[in-house]
Amino acid sequence: MELRNVSIIGTGSHVPETIITNADLEKLVDTNDEWIRSRTGIRERRRLAPDETVTDIAIQAARNAIANAGIDALEIDLIVAASMTADLLFPPLACMVQRGIGAANAAAFDTNAVCAGFLFAMVQGTQFLQTGAYRTALIIAAEGITRYVDYSDRNSCILFGDGAGAAVLRASKGGGERTGLIDFDLGSDGSRVDVALCPRPTAPRQWLDTLTAREEVTPYIWQDGRAMFKAAVNGMTDSVKRIMARQGLGPDEITHLIPHQANLRIIEAIGERVGIPTERVALCLEEYGNTSAASMGIALDKWMRLGRIKPGDLAMFTAFAGGLSWGSALFSM
Repeated sequence: MELRNVSIIGTGSHVPETIITNADLEKLVDTNDEWIRSRTGIRERRRLAPDETVTDIAIQAARNAIANAGIDALEIDLIVAASMTADLLFPPLACMVQRGIGAANAAAFDTNAVCAGFLFAMVQGTQFLQTGAYRTALIIAAEGITRYVDYSDRNSCILFGDGAGAAVLRASKGGGERTGLIDFDLGSDGSRVDVALCPRPTAPRQWLDTLTAREEVTPYIWQDGRAMFKAAVNGMTDSVKRIMARQGLGPDEITHLIPHQANLRIIEAIGERVGIPTERVALCLEEYGNTSAASMGIALDKWMRLGRIKPGDLAMFTAFAGGLSWGSALFSM
Protein backbone atom coordinates (compact mmCIF):
# COMPACT_ATOMS: atom_id res chain seq x y z
CA MET A 1 0.00 0.00 0.00
CA GLU A 2 1.32 3.43 -0.92
CA LEU A 3 0.98 5.74 2.05
CA ARG A 4 -0.41 9.21 1.47
CA ASN A 5 1.35 12.38 2.54
CA VAL A 6 -0.22 14.25 5.45
CA SER A 7 0.14 17.97 6.10
CA ILE A 8 -0.79 20.10 9.09
CA ILE A 9 -2.94 22.68 7.30
CA GLY A 10 -4.21 24.62 10.30
CA THR A 11 -3.71 25.08 14.04
CA GLY A 12 -5.71 26.72 16.80
CA SER A 13 -5.79 27.14 20.54
CA HIS A 14 -7.91 28.70 23.25
CA VAL A 15 -7.41 29.37 26.96
CA PRO A 16 -9.79 30.67 29.64
CA GLU A 17 -9.68 34.37 30.52
CA THR A 18 -9.10 33.85 34.25
CA ILE A 19 -5.40 34.15 35.12
CA ILE A 20 -3.70 32.68 38.18
CA THR A 21 -0.41 34.45 38.78
CA ASN A 22 2.42 33.37 41.02
CA ALA A 23 1.42 36.23 43.31
CA ASP A 24 -2.05 34.68 43.61
CA LEU A 25 -0.52 31.39 44.70
CA GLU A 26 1.57 33.16 47.36
CA LYS A 27 -1.73 33.79 49.16
CA LEU A 28 -2.60 30.09 49.20
CA VAL A 29 0.63 28.22 49.94
CA ASP A 30 4.14 28.86 51.18
CA THR A 31 5.74 29.95 47.92
CA ASN A 32 6.79 33.03 45.96
CA ASP A 33 7.35 34.16 42.40
CA GLU A 34 11.12 33.62 42.44
CA TRP A 35 10.79 30.11 43.86
CA ILE A 36 8.22 29.09 41.25
CA ARG A 37 10.01 30.64 38.27
CA SER A 38 13.40 29.22 39.21
CA ARG A 39 12.03 25.68 39.53
CA THR A 40 9.41 25.58 36.79
CA GLY A 41 9.74 28.59 34.46
CA ILE A 42 6.03 29.36 34.98
CA ARG A 43 4.79 32.92 35.51
CA GLU A 44 1.04 32.38 35.29
CA ARG A 45 -1.57 29.88 34.21
CA ARG A 46 -5.27 29.94 33.20
CA ARG A 47 -8.29 28.53 35.03
CA LEU A 48 -11.78 27.69 33.82
CA ALA A 49 -14.50 29.94 35.16
CA PRO A 50 -17.20 28.22 37.25
CA ASP A 51 -19.63 28.30 34.31
CA GLU A 52 -17.01 27.35 31.69
CA THR A 53 -16.40 23.80 30.51
CA VAL A 54 -13.66 21.75 28.89
CA THR A 55 -16.03 21.26 25.96
CA ASP A 56 -16.36 25.04 25.58
CA ILE A 57 -12.62 25.64 25.19
CA ALA A 58 -12.20 22.55 23.01
CA ILE A 59 -14.84 23.81 20.59
CA GLN A 60 -13.26 27.27 20.41
CA ALA A 61 -9.78 25.85 19.76
CA ALA A 62 -11.27 23.61 17.06
CA ARG A 63 -13.03 26.55 15.42
CA ASN A 64 -9.78 28.53 15.44
CA ALA A 65 -7.92 25.65 13.78
CA ILE A 66 -10.62 25.21 11.13
CA ALA A 67 -10.59 28.94 10.36
CA ASN A 68 -6.80 28.89 10.15
CA ALA A 69 -6.99 25.93 7.75
CA GLY A 70 -9.53 27.74 5.59
CA ILE A 71 -11.90 24.78 5.36
CA ASP A 72 -15.52 24.03 6.21
CA ALA A 73 -16.25 21.82 9.20
CA LEU A 74 -18.19 19.47 6.92
CA GLU A 75 -14.88 18.57 5.21
CA ILE A 76 -13.64 16.94 8.43
CA ASP A 77 -14.20 13.20 8.39
CA LEU A 78 -12.30 12.24 11.56
CA ILE A 79 -12.03 13.84 15.01
CA VAL A 80 -9.63 12.52 17.64
CA ALA A 81 -9.85 14.24 21.02
CA ALA A 82 -7.34 13.84 23.84
CA SER A 83 -8.26 14.64 27.44
CA MET A 84 -8.13 13.23 30.93
CA THR A 85 -10.56 15.83 32.28
CA ALA A 86 -13.48 15.71 29.84
CA ASP A 87 -16.74 17.04 31.26
CA LEU A 88 -18.56 13.71 30.88
CA LEU A 89 -17.65 10.04 31.19
CA PHE A 90 -19.58 9.70 27.95
CA PRO A 91 -20.35 10.70 25.29
CA PRO A 92 -16.75 11.34 24.22
CA LEU A 93 -15.36 14.87 24.13
CA ALA A 94 -14.79 14.32 20.39
CA CYS A 95 -18.52 13.89 19.85
CA MET A 96 -19.26 17.02 21.88
CA VAL A 97 -16.80 18.94 19.69
CA GLN A 98 -18.33 17.44 16.56
CA ARG A 99 -21.74 18.77 17.60
CA GLY A 100 -20.30 22.15 18.57
CA ILE A 101 -18.52 22.81 15.28
CA GLY A 102 -21.06 21.15 12.98
CA ALA A 103 -18.71 18.47 11.64
CA ALA A 104 -21.59 16.15 10.79
CA ASN A 105 -19.54 13.94 8.46
CA ALA A 106 -16.84 13.02 10.98
CA ALA A 107 -16.26 9.85 12.93
CA ALA A 108 -15.23 10.88 16.45
CA PHE A 109 -13.51 9.22 19.39
CA ASP A 110 -11.36 10.07 22.43
CA THR A 111 -7.94 8.94 23.53
CA ASN A 112 -6.34 9.33 26.96
CA ALA A 113 -2.57 9.34 27.16
CA VAL A 114 -2.57 12.05 29.86
CA CYS A 115 0.07 14.70 29.09
CA ALA A 116 1.13 12.86 25.92
CA GLY A 117 -2.43 12.91 24.60
CA PHE A 118 -1.95 15.38 21.74
CA LEU A 119 1.09 13.46 20.49
CA PHE A 120 -0.66 10.08 20.63
CA ALA A 121 -3.76 11.56 18.93
CA MET A 122 -1.64 13.10 16.17
CA VAL A 123 -0.01 9.75 15.46
CA GLN A 124 -3.37 7.96 15.47
CA GLY A 125 -5.07 10.48 13.23
CA THR A 126 -2.17 10.66 10.78
CA GLN A 127 -2.16 6.93 10.28
CA PHE A 128 -5.87 6.94 9.35
CA LEU A 129 -5.04 9.58 6.74
CA GLN A 130 -1.89 7.89 5.45
CA THR A 131 -3.82 4.72 4.62
CA GLY A 132 -6.53 6.63 2.79
CA ALA A 133 -9.30 5.73 5.23
CA TYR A 134 -9.99 9.43 5.78
CA ARG A 135 -8.86 12.67 4.14
CA THR A 136 -9.18 15.41 6.78
CA ALA A 137 -8.75 15.00 10.52
CA LEU A 138 -9.18 17.34 13.46
CA ILE A 139 -6.88 16.64 16.41
CA ILE A 140 -8.02 18.37 19.58
CA ALA A 141 -6.67 18.26 23.14
CA ALA A 142 -8.40 20.09 25.98
CA GLU A 143 -8.01 20.02 29.74
CA GLY A 144 -9.72 21.50 32.80
CA ILE A 145 -6.94 20.26 34.98
CA THR A 146 -7.22 22.95 37.68
CA ARG A 147 -10.39 21.23 38.85
CA TYR A 148 -8.21 18.33 39.96
CA VAL A 149 -5.50 20.38 41.67
CA ASP A 150 -5.09 20.49 45.45
CA TYR A 151 -4.41 24.16 46.15
CA SER A 152 -2.90 23.31 49.52
CA ASP A 153 -0.19 21.22 47.83
CA ARG A 154 2.67 23.55 46.91
CA ASN A 155 4.35 20.97 44.71
CA SER A 156 1.40 20.52 42.35
CA CYS A 157 -0.71 23.69 42.41
CA ILE A 158 2.08 25.83 40.95
CA LEU A 159 2.29 23.69 37.80
CA PHE A 160 -1.09 23.27 36.18
CA GLY A 161 -3.42 25.34 34.04
CA ASP A 162 -6.38 24.88 31.69
CA GLY A 163 -6.43 25.22 27.90
CA ALA A 164 -7.02 23.61 24.53
CA GLY A 165 -4.99 23.12 21.37
CA ALA A 166 -5.98 21.78 17.96
CA ALA A 167 -4.61 20.93 14.53
CA VAL A 168 -6.20 20.08 11.19
CA LEU A 169 -4.47 17.37 9.17
CA ARG A 170 -5.08 16.68 5.48
CA ALA A 171 -3.96 13.78 3.31
CA SER A 172 -2.80 14.05 -0.28
CA LYS A 173 -1.58 11.45 -2.75
CA GLY A 174 1.99 10.28 -2.27
CA GLY A 175 4.79 10.83 -4.68
CA GLY A 176 7.86 12.96 -4.37
CA GLU A 177 9.28 13.92 -1.01
CA ARG A 178 7.24 12.71 1.95
CA THR A 179 5.51 15.29 4.13
CA GLY A 180 3.77 14.96 7.44
CA LEU A 181 4.57 12.10 9.79
CA ILE A 182 8.01 10.73 8.97
CA ASP A 183 8.62 8.55 12.02
CA PHE A 184 7.31 8.04 15.54
CA ASP A 185 8.29 6.29 18.74
CA LEU A 186 5.74 5.54 21.49
CA GLY A 187 6.25 3.68 24.74
CA SER A 188 4.70 2.91 28.11
CA ASP A 189 5.69 1.31 31.41
CA GLY A 190 2.60 0.26 33.33
CA SER A 191 4.71 -1.12 36.17
CA ARG A 192 5.22 2.52 37.25
CA VAL A 193 1.61 3.69 37.40
CA ASP A 194 2.17 4.75 41.01
CA VAL A 195 4.57 7.58 40.06
CA ALA A 196 1.70 9.89 39.07
CA LEU A 197 -2.04 9.41 39.47
CA CYS A 198 -5.40 11.09 39.95
CA PRO A 199 -8.23 8.81 41.12
CA ARG A 200 -11.89 9.34 40.40
CA PRO A 201 -13.97 10.07 43.52
CA THR A 202 -15.61 6.66 42.93
CA ALA A 203 -12.36 4.73 42.42
CA PRO A 204 -12.47 1.32 44.20
CA ARG A 205 -10.33 1.34 47.32
CA GLN A 206 -8.85 -2.09 46.56
CA TRP A 207 -7.31 -0.72 43.36
CA LEU A 208 -5.96 2.39 45.07
CA ASP A 209 -4.33 0.22 47.73
CA THR A 210 -2.33 -1.51 45.01
CA LEU A 211 -1.22 1.82 43.48
CA THR A 212 -0.21 3.90 46.47
CA ALA A 213 0.85 3.44 50.06
CA ARG A 214 -0.60 6.80 51.09
CA GLU A 215 -3.13 6.59 53.89
CA GLU A 216 -5.42 9.21 52.37
CA VAL A 217 -6.15 9.27 48.65
CA THR A 218 -8.05 12.29 47.40
CA PRO A 219 -9.44 13.00 43.92
CA TYR A 220 -6.55 15.32 43.16
CA ILE A 221 -3.40 15.04 41.08
CA TRP A 222 -0.49 13.49 42.91
CA GLN A 223 2.98 12.72 41.62
CA ASP A 224 6.43 11.84 42.83
CA GLY A 225 8.15 14.93 41.48
CA ARG A 226 11.72 13.61 41.53
CA ALA A 227 10.79 10.31 39.91
CA MET A 228 8.73 12.07 37.24
CA PHE A 229 11.55 14.51 36.46
CA LYS A 230 14.10 11.76 35.96
CA ALA A 231 11.75 9.52 33.98
CA ALA A 232 10.55 12.40 31.80
CA VAL A 233 14.04 13.58 30.86
CA ASN A 234 15.27 10.07 30.13
CA GLY A 235 12.09 8.95 28.36
CA MET A 236 11.81 11.91 26.00
CA THR A 237 15.56 12.16 25.35
CA ASP A 238 15.86 8.49 24.47
CA SER A 239 12.74 8.60 22.30
CA VAL A 240 13.96 11.60 20.30
CA LYS A 241 17.38 10.03 19.86
CA ARG A 242 15.89 6.77 18.56
CA ILE A 243 14.05 8.64 15.81
CA MET A 244 17.10 10.72 14.93
CA ALA A 245 19.23 7.57 14.70
CA ARG A 246 16.69 5.74 12.52
CA GLN A 247 16.40 8.71 10.18
CA GLY A 248 20.12 9.45 10.14
CA LEU A 249 19.57 13.01 11.41
CA GLY A 250 21.86 15.23 13.42
CA PRO A 251 20.56 17.89 15.84
CA ASP A 252 21.25 20.68 13.35
CA GLU A 253 18.77 19.10 10.93
CA ILE A 254 15.87 19.28 13.42
CA THR A 255 14.37 22.71 12.82
CA HIS A 256 12.08 22.77 15.85
CA LEU A 257 11.60 20.83 19.07
CA ILE A 258 7.97 20.97 20.25
CA PRO A 259 7.88 19.37 23.72
CA HIS A 260 5.21 18.81 26.32
CA GLN A 261 5.25 21.91 28.52
CA ALA A 262 5.76 20.29 31.92
CA ASN A 263 8.65 22.15 33.48
CA LEU A 264 11.33 24.41 32.00
CA ARG A 265 14.12 22.44 33.67
CA ILE A 266 12.91 19.25 31.99
CA ILE A 267 12.68 20.96 28.60
CA GLU A 268 16.14 22.50 28.94
CA ALA A 269 17.64 19.16 29.96
CA ILE A 270 16.15 17.43 26.90
CA GLY A 271 17.33 20.17 24.55
CA GLU A 272 20.84 19.97 25.96
CA ARG A 273 21.00 16.18 25.72
CA VAL A 274 19.78 16.01 22.12
CA GLY A 275 21.73 19.09 21.02
CA ILE A 276 18.84 21.42 20.13
CA PRO A 277 19.33 24.99 21.43
CA THR A 278 16.62 26.91 23.27
CA GLU A 279 15.90 29.25 20.37
CA ARG A 280 14.60 26.27 18.36
CA VAL A 281 12.33 25.01 21.16
CA ALA A 282 8.63 25.99 21.06
CA LEU A 283 7.56 27.25 24.48
CA CYS A 284 4.28 28.43 25.99
CA LEU A 285 5.03 27.31 29.54
CA GLU A 286 5.67 30.73 31.05
CA GLU A 287 2.21 32.08 30.27
CA TYR A 288 0.08 28.93 30.50
CA GLY A 289 1.84 26.42 32.75
CA ASN A 290 1.37 22.69 32.29
CA THR A 291 -1.93 22.20 30.46
CA SER A 292 -1.40 18.43 30.20
CA ALA A 293 -2.52 17.02 26.82
CA ALA A 294 -3.29 20.52 25.50
CA SER A 295 0.20 21.92 26.04
CA MET A 296 1.79 20.60 22.85
CA GLY A 297 -1.11 21.82 20.70
CA ILE A 298 -0.97 25.27 22.29
CA ALA A 299 2.80 25.47 21.78
CA LEU A 300 2.45 24.37 18.15
CA ASP A 301 -0.23 26.97 17.47
CA LYS A 302 1.84 29.72 19.10
CA TRP A 303 4.90 28.81 17.02
CA MET A 304 2.79 28.74 13.84
CA ARG A 305 1.18 32.12 14.57
CA LEU A 306 4.61 33.63 15.20
CA GLY A 307 5.65 32.45 11.74
CA ARG A 308 8.48 30.38 13.16
CA ILE A 309 7.49 27.18 11.33
CA LYS A 310 7.90 27.13 7.55
CA PRO A 311 6.99 24.51 4.90
CA GLY A 312 9.66 21.83 4.75
CA ASP A 313 10.82 22.35 8.33
CA LEU A 314 11.46 19.25 10.41
CA ALA A 315 9.60 19.42 13.73
CA MET A 316 10.23 16.92 16.50
CA PHE A 317 7.32 16.53 18.91
CA THR A 318 8.02 14.82 22.24
CA ALA A 319 5.99 14.21 25.38
CA PHE A 320 5.91 12.31 28.64
CA ALA A 321 2.99 11.41 30.89
CA GLY A 322 1.72 9.44 33.82
CA GLY A 323 1.19 5.83 32.89
CA LEU A 324 4.10 6.00 32.55
CA SER A 325 3.96 6.85 28.84
CA TRP A 326 6.22 8.73 26.48
CA GLY A 327 6.77 9.30 22.81
CA SER A 328 8.09 11.40 19.97
CA ALA A 329 7.06 12.08 16.40
CA LEU A 330 8.98 13.65 13.52
CA PHE A 331 6.91 15.75 11.12
CA SER A 332 7.96 17.39 7.87
CA MET A 333 5.85 20.54 7.96
